[in-house]
Amino acid sequence: MIDHLNSILITIIVLGTQHYLSTRNNPYLGGILPAGYIIFISFFFTKLVSGYDKFSSFFMIIAGLTILLGIWASGREKLKKKRQKELDRIELENL
Repeated sequence: MIDHLNSILITIIVLGTQHYLSTRNNPYLGGILPAGYIIFISFFFTKLVSGYDKFSSFFMIIAGLTILLGIWASGREKLKKKRQKELDRIELENL
């Protein structure tokens, strides 16, 4: 039970960190976790998983990467909307 709670807590922290980094001005900050994920999985994939498990693990890897990249894309979109909203507000003040 404790292992599951630790896994859930780590997942929440990673996803929250990814969201935070994705909404910063520098777009490359949001790429840190997906790049680290690819490096980590590439390094340990061949050592930890063998046989039939490689097939099912491959889909888990793709799902994790898709989630991280999806959060990155949504964070960039959120930042873009925030900037546009600020520009619209400034434009209204100048009128």
